[in-house]
Amino acid sequence: MTALARIYTANYLFTGDAPPLVGGALLAVDGQIAAVGPLADVKRANPAVEIVDYPDAVITPLLINAHTHLELTDFPAWAKAAGEAAEPDGFVDWILRLIRIKRTLSKKHYDRSLLNGIQQSIAAGTGAVGDILSQHSCRRLYYGADLKGVLFLESLGRNPEIINHVKLELRSVLAEQQIGQVRLGLSPHSPYSISAAYLSDIYTKCRQEKLPCTTHLAESSAEVEFIMRSSGELASRFYPRVGWEYLIPPPSGCRPTEYLQQCGGLFPGNLLVHGVQLTTDEINLIAAARMHLVLCPRSNSRLKVGTAPVAKLLAAGVNLALGTDSMASNNNLSVWDEMAFAHRCFSGSLDAPTLLRMATLGGAEALGVEGRLGSLSTGKNASFQIPAEDRCCRK
Repeated sequence: MTALARIYTANYLFTGDAPPLVGGALLAVDGQIAAVGPLADVKRANPAVEIVDYPDAVITPLLINAHTHLELTDFPAWAKAAGEAAEPDGFVDWILRLIRIKRTLSKKHYDRSLLNGIQQSIAAGTGAVGDILSQHSCRRLYYGADLKGVLFLESLGRNPEIINHVKLELRSVLAEQQIGQVRLGLSPHSPYSISAAYLSDIYTKCRQEKLPCTTHLAESSAEVEFIMRSSGELASRFYPRVGWEYLIPPPSGCRPTEYLQQCGGLFPGNLLVHGVQLTTDEINLIAAARMHLVLCPRSNSRLKVGTAPVAKLLAAGVNLALGTDSMASNNNLSVWDEMAFAHRCFSGSLDAPTLLRMATLGGAEALGVEGRLGSLSTGKNASFQIPAEDRCCRK
């Protein structure tokens, strides 16, 4: 069979791992990048290959949304229908509102919402996601979806009897290993919403079986207070709301990252998310464990939890990625818009090259797809976008 080959060129080619190349081109052969360089060089080596030109445009890699909850894409409409359109006043208010609204939904709501999220992500130039899924049966919608990455099956809880049932269900689903183009992994929600024993079990399983894992960490001051002292709004309002008031653990006396360390959660395969409340000592622990961290600045701003210590994270050498989080705490699923907001939010700490790396190669490394996506390099997928024309090319 004859190989399908084309040369793609534009005014600028941004590969994601080098400065923009004026008049750059890439040679795609059967869906893989076979060569990258100036158009004249690529054309000279492949004189018979068709050239597809995008003048006055830039070719870039597809972006990586390293943390999102696509099953919540229709949340704004759900909130309006439930009479809950008003923005909550703070983190715990937001959690309680989320619980109230989710309890009005059926499986069909989540199916439609996840499908919308997949479609909106693709339209926004996203090539891979780190998607958290609480409704595990919806996973089948990833069959045929043009998205790569990891589908993290969310789990939480403190009641041992319920946890045992959840473990059996997760074991069955994880046996599938992959759905469409996404790997399956686990997401123990956050240290404040899962027992220490169950958290330790999940981390042991992920390390032993080399399963992708992700954990929300140090997102809010309420989380820090609960983990250290078992007090605050999470103890007084969230726990009674979900029937856990008799399951409040004793104070740990330590900060979130130290708590995670005690539960065996500091390892490279555990992708951390948010990190707003991290101290210098915690950042050093994360860096020493060679862990990745996803920042979600628009979500953090909307929930009024603060701003991640980006300068300290970069200085420590922590690989950073970007995520939109969900439509329950954001207004769209565009990583382009996340970059624009981050540039303003972290003024002086993040320059354009760093932001672009976070949205491309940094995110790909965080999700373990850097061998295929994240940069337009020889041997990787010939998947790219032309944002100047508001469209994506996927091969």
